[in-house]
Amino acid sequence: PASEAADGISFSPFTQREQEGESIAKRMTSMIAPLLPTEVAKEPMLLKREVAPGMTLMIGATNRISKGTPGNGGFRIWKYDSVQQAAEEAVALAQGMEVKHMTYNTGCAGAKVVCDIGEDRDLSGLNKKQLLDALNEMLVELDGQMFTGCDMNSTLEDMEYLAEKSDYILAAIGNDSVNPNHATAHGVVGALLAALRPDLVDEAGKPLCHFNQAANDEVVAKRITNLLEGKKLLVHGCGAVGSVVARELTSMGATVYTIDVLRNRADIEGCINISERDEPWWKLEVDAIVPCSKSSLITVEMAREVRCSHIIGAANLPFANAEAQEIAQTTIPGGRPAVNFMPEGVTSAGAVIVDSVEQYDQDAFKGAKPDELYAFCRENVFSKSKQVAKLAQEAKDLEMKTPAAQMPDLLAETAANQSTPIGLRFAPWRQSVLDSPVTAMEASRSLSRRNIIGAALRPAARHEARAFSTATPQTADVVICGGGIMGLNIAYQLKGRDPSMRVVVLERGSALGVGSSGWSTGFMRAFYSFDETMKLALDGIRAFKNWSSYTGIKEPRAYFTETGALWMLGKTGEENEIMQQRLKAFGVDSTVLDASGVKEMFPSMNTDPYPEYDPETGEETGRVFPELSALYEHGCGHLDSSSCLEDMLDAVRREGVDYRFQAGVSKVLTGGGKATGVELEDGSVVMAGSVVNCLGPWFKKLNDTCGVETSTTMLPTRIQVGHVAIDGEDLLGLPFVADAHGASGIYFMPRRASKQLVFGSVAHRFESEIVDDPDSLDTVLDHHVEADFLGCLLHRLPNMPSRGKVNGFSHMYTVNQEDVHPVIGESSLPGYFLCNGFSGHGFKLSPAVGSLVAQQITGIRSAQGTRMAEWETDIPVDFMAANREPLTLRVKTHFA
Repeated sequence: PASEAADGISFSPFTQREQEGESIAKRMTSMIAPLLPTEVAKEPMLLKREVAPGMTLMIGATNRISKGTPGNGGFRIWKYDSVQQAAEEAVALAQGMEVKHMTYNTGCAGAKVVCDIGEDRDLSGLNKKQLLDALNEMLVELDGQMFTGCDMNSTLEDMEYLAEKSDYILAAIGNDSVNPNHATAHGVVGALLAALRPDLVDEAGKPLCHFNQAANDEVVAKRITNLLEGKKLLVHGCGAVGSVVARELTSMGATVYTIDVLRNRADIEGCINISERDEPWWKLEVDAIVPCSKSSLITVEMAREVRCSHIIGAANLPFANAEAQEIAQTTIPGGRPAVNFMPEGVTSAGAVIVDSVEQYDQDAFKGAKPDELYAFCRENVFSKSKQVAKLAQEAKDLEMKTPAAQMPDLLAETAANQSTPIGLRFAPWRQSVLDSPVTAMEASRSLSRRNIIGAALRPAARHEARAFSTATPQTADVVICGGGIMGLNIAYQLKGRDPSMRVVVLERGSALGVGSSGWSTGFMRAFYSFDETMKLALDGIRAFKNWSSYTGIKEPRAYFTETGALWMLGKTGEENEIMQQRLKAFGVDSTVLDASGVKEMFPSMNTDPYPEYDPETGEETGRVFPELSALYEHGCGHLDSSSCLEDMLDAVRREGVDYRFQAGVSKVLTGGGKATGVELEDGSVVMAGSVVNCLGPWFKKLNDTCGVETSTTMLPTRIQVGHVAIDGEDLLGLPFVADAHGASGIYFMPRRASKQLVFGSVAHRFESEIVDDPDSLDTVLDHHVEADFLGCLLHRLPNMPSRGKVNGFSHMYTVNQEDVHPVIGESSLPGYFLCNGFSGHGFKLSPAVGSLVAQQITGIRSAQGTRMAEWETDIPVDFMAANREPLTLRVKTHFA
């Protein structure tokens, strides 16, 4: 019977006559339906509605759909040859989804939303809002019988729009850090592990493939990074799913060949791009072909010629027809043995598993870390793949010795024996099995951080690259040298305005934050000497104060803590009043205070000037200082820099940026009078239309490789910082204080979350040690500097405990010796952009600097109405140009 909602909207049977079209009906009946139990395959359902003249919206479903077993499948938008063809595809795809849902008992039925936009429309001119509103109306009328998510030509933004109107969207809306494509990829990895490493069980009998504790346990990490050593795999299609699969496989020690119609997408670190190889890819002798691209990939002719043991991937219907599949699964006399094809209903199910968690246990879903959900997908697909393979192996009938032939019995058995949806099994599984799961990529990185894996990490892959003459340079539109906060924001802004842009970030370190970014206090302020810098800072601060919105992460690690800032910089009352008016012009509130005003606001502070001491005798010189005038800036505060870096790495990878660790750049390549790419320390090359130098203290070394000089001098400068434990509201409630009253020269700021008081320098005497070799930095806090800091600090805060351990460190700023302002823009070498010399105030500027550099490279601003338009800066793009004259204000402190 037709499934009917309360108000009468209903599905109708998709009749046998309707299934006899010419486009995909044969594939639907001969390749998908045989995988299902007979009672489920019969009488597929269709709901069809014309939502605009010539535009038809339809939902295909299997006969299991009901409010108790709602349909679940993505929303596909396409221009079909006919409405009939669109209906056939909706039903075929729904049956394909049914295989996945029944295989894993997701609690849902197979369904698919398809829109035929009609012959008179073009996808680029589609009124998306009208279409989404029509779909929402159908979902609401179905009253819980149908849930949907992303598919071809529908986006996460579309799903977010729909989610605001109804509760029938499953697209990781409740946990922005989870990527359904990555979930699918990790499921495929689980299936490959089951085929290539069926022995993969630990002592407790559970699959090792959840990769638990691999980031913390060296032994586990080594096991994971060698799981597929000696195996060769070919990943066909390197989009959102295939690129993750390829990275995971190479991280497990496999030799991985990649191919994509867009050859640049197949340039994946550690893999061999064969996109432009003359020989047919399907003739490559590998252990497994991993289809992650289009349907109908493998034709009859290819099936006869493939030289692999397994075909396991994410692509729906990877064979052109049933004949091609049958040939692949048959031994060729005098040739290759039968290929093990694992149906995509088993292998490509990560997204529906995650959907089930989202639908049936929203609290667990919202609180889950991405790697936990990915491990859950990987392990369940691994186990199910082994189960199907075992059934095929034990079959007595020769015709039943394929995984595909075993699918109806498997689905019937699952339906009979598993009543609890897989989504409800996630929370107890996580509690009993996991405490720190990771991906294979992270396991590999953890070993790199321990210096266990060196330059010989993938010798086999490099050898194969030479053997097949595929060691061609990798290519990108933009390559960014340096993966700190500047490089991350530039990459993010570039991808935000052009998602098709190929952006590669090369980070020499093995982890985030090994350069200046990781040592930043993350303090945010508007107080600057130039209006343009003030505007740039405010544009950056706006992003940090709205960090979730800027990064697109609903629950980011970093968050803004407001403290305010007290500027005691030796200015007169008149000078502070002028600054107050400048801040006001930019919408920033401030208060001018004398000594009594400071004391009233912050009773724990001593407002006397810090005495000047004779460096020879240690005695006070008796110098008389002006009376205190200070400026209190409202709205200042800080974020944790390490958390910001982690959030930005998640954001850029979500957007498709290729971010690489242990990828030090040795020189800039040139040709035709412009920059053409970079050479890495390992000898590999990345060619690019634009190169950006964000190397911080190491920037000049790269400039020297291509003869680029700047009009100002920027030098790595040693900066020392200390911190002590504090308690009590009198100290924890203090603002950020820049103290140059008298002969002092420090800043201090409380960190309430960790109960620490962080302190450092605002005076030139602390910031004059040039670092000749950034790789040989002395990272300790010098005893004499510590004593100087503490003298100033205890004078200003007499109630602070004078005992207790002082922890400290040294790091580097890249200080512009002329005007402590950065150089941002194209250098004298066309195509080579500089982003250096921030002199200690770069972190707060970074989102706006990302916008500025993206504008310089592309020559455009983000279109109004797009997500990135909100975060554009509008300061002149040449304000801090590489060839500029020094700005007129010359100061020697990074408080410029």
